[in-house]
Amino acid sequence: MENTPPKKLPLTGILIAFIVTAAFLSAVIFLLKDFKLKIEPTEQVELDITEVEKERGVGVITGSLGYPSEGIPENMEVCAVEIVGMGAHCSNEHIKDVSFTYGVGYRLTLPAGEYYVYAYLPNLPDAVGQTYKAYYSEFVTCGMDVSCASHEPVKVMVKQGEVTQNVDPQDWYK
Repeated sequence: MENTPPKKLPLTGILIAFIVTAAFLSAVIFLLKDFKLKIEPTEQVELDITEVEKERGVGVITGSLGYPSEGIPENMEVCAVEIVGMGAHCSNEHIKDVSFTYGVGYRLTLPAGEYYVYAYLPNLPDAVGQTYKAYYSEFVTCGMDVSCASHEPVKVMVKQGEVTQNVDPQDWYK
């Protein structure tokens, strides 16, 4: 039997493979270094009050939606209930824009007056079978910190021809 040495890969082949791999990894790192996750608005958001709304004696409230999970449910509704008269004005239309805390908000056009605002999910009852409501509350206005003890709803004053912003119905912890 002959003693044949095992075949070895030439040094130049190893060097070429190393250079190609390094170039590929450098290109990937270069392309990904500026990659950032961005929430792009799907449409231009118009939060200003229109002339028609001013003439009708209405105002607008707007705010950010929130939910204690990884996303905002698509079927979430926002309602404003009149404190005097108890009429309810609801909407399930979501506005996607970076100006909202989690990239999703709402806009309600309402007659001038005082309201309590809450968000809810249809078909999600609480322990006693009632619809669970997340109000815009004192807990929200104090930063939703554990030291905030009050979960009382905050009265929202809607004035004719004005936009009231940052009415965020996010107190899911009551």
